[in-house]
Amino acid sequence: MTKLPNTHQSSALGDYVFVRESFPNLDQVFGEFAQPTFLQLSMRKRFRRINQVLTDLIISAPKQSFLLPAVVEFIERVNHAKILNEPYHLPAFESWLNLFADLTDEQNYEIRAKIVGRYVPRDEYQAFFPIGMNKTFNGTHFVAAHFSPDVDTMVASFWGWIDAFAARVGSARHLWSLPGGPPDSPVTHVFGDFFGPSVFTHVSSSASSLTLSAIDLVTQKGVQKNQGRSSISLFDSDSGDKAIILIDEQGHYLGDWHHADVDPIRQILIRFKSCLRWFETNLHVRLISLFAKKNLNTKDLPEFISSVFDVAIQDCEPVKEFTERQKSDLNDFFTKVLHVKSGLKSTFRELIQALNKLSVHELNLFQQDIEALKDSELFDEKGALREDRPLIFNRFEKIINRLDNAIFHTRDYVEQLDVAMKIKTKVLGTPPQFVTMRSNVDDIRIKMQRQEYLTVVVSEGDDLFFPVGVIWASALQQSILGTVSFRDFCNQEEVKMAPYLTPISVIDHHKASLKTSSPPMAIIGDAQSCNVLIAELSLDINSRYTLNDMQAGDIEEKLQTSAKEAYSSANARILQGLLQRRMALEANGEYFVHPNREIAEYLCYLHAILDDTDLLTKVSKRDIECVVRLLNRLKSLTSKQEVEVIHLDDIPKDKNFAKAAAKRVLRNSEMYSLYRKVYESKEKEVERNLQACEKAHYDNLFADTKEQNGCCRVGQTKLFTINFPTYLKQSTKLREYWLEQAKAVNAAHPEIDLHLQMVSTIPSAEEVYQDKVGHYQHQDEIWFWVAPTQRAYDHLSSFLTAFQAIQKFGSTGTIEFLQPVNEELQQIFSQNCPGIPLKITKDGKLPLIVMRFGAGLLNSRKAMITPYLPRIIT
Repeated sequence: MTKLPNTHQSSALGDYVFVRESFPNLDQVFGEFAQPTFLQLSMRKRFRRINQVLTDLIISAPKQSFLLPAVVEFIERVNHAKILNEPYHLPAFESWLNLFADLTDEQNYEIRAKIVGRYVPRDEYQAFFPIGMNKTFNGTHFVAAHFSPDVDTMVASFWGWIDAFAARVGSARHLWSLPGGPPDSPVTHVFGDFFGPSVFTHVSSSASSLTLSAIDLVTQKGVQKNQGRSSISLFDSDSGDKAIILIDEQGHYLGDWHHADVDPIRQILIRFKSCLRWFETNLHVRLISLFAKKNLNTKDLPEFISSVFDVAIQDCEPVKEFTERQKSDLNDFFTKVLHVKSGLKSTFRELIQALNKLSVHELNLFQQDIEALKDSELFDEKGALREDRPLIFNRFEKIINRLDNAIFHTRDYVEQLDVAMKIKTKVLGTPPQFVTMRSNVDDIRIKMQRQEYLTVVVSEGDDLFFPVGVIWASALQQSILGTVSFRDFCNQEEVKMAPYLTPISVIDHHKASLKTSSPPMAIIGDAQSCNVLIAELSLDINSRYTLNDMQAGDIEEKLQTSAKEAYSSANARILQGLLQRRMALEANGEYFVHPNREIAEYLCYLHAILDDTDLLTKVSKRDIECVVRLLNRLKSLTSKQEVEVIHLDDIPKDKNFAKAAAKRVLRNSEMYSLYRKVYESKEKEVERNLQACEKAHYDNLFADTKEQNGCCRVGQTKLFTINFPTYLKQSTKLREYWLEQAKAVNAAHPEIDLHLQMVSTIPSAEEVYQDKVGHYQHQDEIWFWVAPTQRAYDHLSSFLTAFQAIQKFGSTGTIEFLQPVNEELQQIFSQNCPGIPLKITKDGKLPLIVMRFGAGLLNSRKAMITPYLPRIIT
């Protein structure tokens, strides 16, 4: 692996440069891919070669690697060079790894470990997924973010996908679902710095719904590929546990042999063979009658030959006994499969000629032998039969043996798989039924009908297809075809999920509503960020295997030094960490956690926690202690020694602990170096979004919007102090757009009749660091739009009654009706918000109500709005 040296070991965390590793000699590799001889190969062969090369690169990399950035770069180069006919992505590589790489389960696991940078016993992942006792779920596994993803759900679902991919939770693919794509946030750009700018394109799915296609169901279990000359007699006794696929010499798909095909095809062949047996018997009878004649002469032979070969097939005894349907099928067999033009009306001579053209020569050679009798040694110069019994019986024996051999080869030919397939398609009218990798479950079920399986193919152009595997009907009949993990939500209203998928894992910090078909791994915690819950688990796992990028000698030296230092809680924790490093070194052997993976993981968690808590302005003791652990672990990793840059030991554990601890953390220089750049970028990003309103681009400002409780729609737009002058200029346009969207949602879903939009102030990096949070000259807002129905008014009244605005806002609150409203609506606000002044804009044109209050007083939708929303009881 090639990587640049890190020159920032002693610098602040915010200045740390994450160096992405690359595979060696990629220019040489892609030079091969650019050769005309390679590009002229079929899509399938190019795809196979690219995946094999990537697999070999991973296998040849050092055992302790973190290759996700390198894999993303490799995939990007494949797509940039347009080597394949369609986009290449990580799930496609995983499919190949599972189906075609010919690896053991352990080798597959090791490749995954190198990609994710963590090789630990699979049981460790039981902290996240219900995979105890070596359980693997059937099918594809999704790790899903909620609709309109924010930073918290993006980070949580990404590392959830990393863990699911590493643990191989499902038997097929592992997909990271990020509906609509990543949020417009500086943290999204941090992802690009860590894993490559194209990580979202090549790793995640932005589809709005979770559904499966054939690629998620295909298997090679029981698949048996055969060329046309294979005999169907080898398959007749199978119990349906094998999928027989007919291929040509190049491996292209021609058809399938199903257990249900045996009887109807066998019946046609039996009737054909009965005609052959009649032909054989007729020859025996005619031959004996011929040689029983007195004074047999060669002049008698033409009549004999005609009585054998010129008999119409329809006149033989078995055919006369067939039903009309049986005759019709047999006629089609002769015309469409054996190419005997006149079908049953043809003679056996014409049948033999047709077989000869199909390279079945034995009956034709037999016919030639019979026709050559007149020139044989059996007859003298005058054409009379020689009275030489040994000679006659020797000729008889040769004729009968030649006929037996000819009948055997003819029967053998018609029992070939390719002939059986022609009967299936041309006589029985059953064309090959197959699906492509993109076929959805509904299409597959329609095509499956009563078949045991369907073949899955990929196109090779020119109407040629390559079979990659099959989908078994027994698998498709299962009620559950795949599984899902939810991250940062626990409500199936937040995801569009096909009914054949079921959740098995949930990590969330919101209220829960979940129905599962089996016991899930559910972690619902009282934290202000979902990533607090995930970070706690991951820190514990990693601590058992990480070495801090330290060598054995370094660990021993630091242990001796630390043991001599005066006791303190901080020194005790450092000593504990060093002992954990020694235990990991001695006990774990082959297991590892790559330091680059840890650094990227912890930085992601920190950025997500800071984003979801608005720079720790809304945190609990649990949140702040997790942040401290992450900060100290990061500094230990980047400095390659066990250190603490912050502790909370001296802060009293009273009701003010969280607030005091947050202030200390935020004023720590290491933490400030991390959040300063991100929040400066956020301020600029928000300003750009506000200025984009001039061009009627509003969506980014309303991206964080959720439908809740079956009747409410609540959004939040977060602004910095510096952004408010621009916001005030654009506020009318923003409200007009928001109102238009609210009405559109209500028209499509009348039950969503209470719409709220929060406009909230969040502190800037400088305000937090200088302890100047809360000194604002402007006000925050909540916009209300209520559908003009009695039920909507009831929902509004219910919310305001529970919300108790006067207690939250006191003298800072005001309510403005942006146009005159009916008395009932005005009365609802008057009764439920006593003491808050009401203002009516008489010449206003927007049917909105704006509640204003002190900036920063209402900053959490989850804690300060959601608990009071009305709910539709179902």
